[in-house]
Amino acid sequence: MKIHNMQEKRLLKAILLMSIIAGAAQATTYEYAAPLTSPPGMYFGTGNQNADMAIADTGVVELGLSAIIRFQGPVDPGAGSSTYIVPTGILSGGLPRWGFIFSVNTQYNGGTAVLGDFTYTLNITDISNSNSGPTGDPIRLIGDNSGFGSGGKTAGVTLNSQWGAQNSENLGFAGFLPGFNPLATDDYEITFSAYDSGGSLIGTDTIEIDAEAPEPVTLLLTGLGLAGFGLASRQWRRLSSR
Repeated sequence: MKIHNMQEKRLLKAILLMSIIAGAAQATTYEYAAPLTSPPGMYFGTGNQNADMAIADTGVVELGLSAIIRFQGPVDPGAGSSTYIVPTGILSGGLPRWGFIFSVNTQYNGGTAVLGDFTYTLNITDISNSNSGPTGDPIRLIGDNSGFGSGGKTAGVTLNSQWGAQNSENLGFAGFLPGFNPLATDDYEITFSAYDSGGSLIGTDTIEIDAEAPEPVTLLLTGLGLAGFGLASRQWRRLSSR
């Protein structure tokens, strides 16, 4: 059953976070609608804003999660909130209108650990219908992550020397949540965790995504924007061919 009452959502989220903290080997501090620690900050892609992240600071590792809207940027969940409201729908290329960002930094607090000193898990669940996707290590399994180390940003991650990894993903990509419906007004939970070399949990970051049908005026503006982008692209191709 989908939970419509925001107070109920926040209560359940508080209970979840309390259970996570109680089960973790080390104390975890949470920040919401916050930037990642810089340096390195936000470094995947270009022009991405370092803002509106839900951050779990374990004292050893900084984990970050957030939601974004394609072609627009990060979603602001509001101060103190880890619930991101996103629009349903599909844009060009057949992908959903929204996606998510994950980030890990193993040297944010002056430490010396590298990515390979830990293992990680990422899981996405549609909590409206109890549909849970597979749990896997996004740092090791996703080949196009952006890495960060002594030489700065790289395409791909080197586990034994780098301490940062980030990426932006979309639930339309295969494997994250089989049966995902981008038109459904469902609630989703994304959980990103880190474990030490012995397999003990050291920290977990969790956000909730609340997918809502966009207002008609929003659909109109989005359509006009995409149409304008297409027109500009055609004009550019004509000019380039002269």
